[in-house]
Amino acid sequence: MIEYNPWTLDIEEASETHLLQTCRELGVAVVAYSPLGRGFLSGRCKSPDDFEPTDSRRTYQRFSPQNFPKNLELVKKFEAFADKKGHTPAQVVLAWIMSQGGDFFPIPGTKSIALLEQNLGSLDVKITPEGDKQIRDLIRSIGVAGGRLSTHPGVPNKRYQDTPPVS
Repeated sequence: MIEYNPWTLDIEEASETHLLQTCRELGVAVVAYSPLGRGFLSGRCKSPDDFEPTDSRRTYQRFSPQNFPKNLELVKKFEAFADKKGHTPAQVVLAWIMSQGGDFFPIPGTKSIALLEQNLGSLDVKITPEGDKQIRDLIRSIGVAGGRLSTHPGVPNKRYQDTPPVS
């Protein structure tokens, strides 16, 4: 299980870990947690003030007051892209993840029946190779401001680590 979405593509960076390449060589599925970028790519977050004081997203670099506006610009462009396709941003993101191959499985944290139904609509979205390129180009054109890790001292900040041994 690893964070994976259009603005968190770390596993694709072969120069760093060869993680995706290794998973594919070994036949290991990619279970993508936080497929909607901690909810940001759904288009529902419009301001850092949308988060409760105890919301952990307040500790993530991408949601900081200085990075939020640039990332919101990215989300607005993504919303326009999804709208042109006749789908919600969440549906497009989930479909995009599934389009990466039969070995990709997004696990969104759905909080209501309405959001579950919306997420299920992603099964009707078709992402072509051209659509994949458009999504990647959109993200690259603006860039993502801030790292994906928390700045809170109580949160481990390891990008990748081995599973602890079972005793």
